[in-house]
Amino acid sequence: MKKVAILGVDIQNDFTLPTGELFVKGADADVKRMADFILKNQELISYIALTLDSHQPIHIAHQCYWKGELGNRPALFSSITASDVRKGVWIPQFNKEKALPYLEQLEARGGVCTIWPMHCILGTEGWAINKVLTDSLTQWAIDNDHSYELFYKGYSQSTEHYSIFRAAVEWENEVGTHLNRTLLSVLNAFDEVLLMGEAADYCVASSLNDILDECDELANKVTVLTDCMSWINPGNESAKAIFDKAKDQGVRFVLSTEYVFG
Repeated sequence: MKKVAILGVDIQNDFTLPTGELFVKGADADVKRMADFILKNQELISYIALTLDSHQPIHIAHQCYWKGELGNRPALFSSITASDVRKGVWIPQFNKEKALPYLEQLEARGGVCTIWPMHCILGTEGWAINKVLTDSLTQWAIDNDHSYELFYKGYSQSTEHYSIFRAAVEWENEVGTHLNRTLLSVLNAFDEVLLMGEAADYCVASSLNDILDECDELANKVTVLTDCMSWINPGNESAKAIFDKAKDQGVRFVLSTEYVFG
């Protein structure tokens, strides 16, 4: 029997509860399917790793980080550009020496600095893992003598960190933003890795992209459970391109109800 691992991305209250600060439409139903899948197949699952988006209140993608010339804050879901900062349209209030270099590096890679609602703040209820999932994890752990592991991302104030494996911009003096080769190695020790979580077009897609770019061997072991994730923007072309690239590299995309353990 193959050893199967699960990588669950950001299955937290702020993303998965309708009352969450950045609720992803459909994520509440996703969590129920995740939990059902784990309980139904618990004896066949060898390992579960969960990621947690873990922000401080001060963050480059939060409104409080920026002010306009008149003291105004950027609108939620708007974008901050390097050109804006050079022109003084938006002025960073924290970590000022990193703000413009961050935007320049991000844009050079095709990225955008989106202003998000303050979410997944360390220690808050929104930061916690959805209880529907933790109930299933508890049962899996007790019944099978296993422990699940947690991996944290997003602690840096000066970069987005969608992928669990590395931040959007890696800062030399912030080790937590660097490529997490340890987690890649941990997952690569299994025969198959099932990917699920939120949101499909941001943290799931970014994590998958790093697997594709950094570990071909692991990419060949990945199956994406398509009914265990939802999209913030179903028209996100960048995410669609990543998923197309993944299919070309052998990643499988199936419903959790149709996945067959080998």
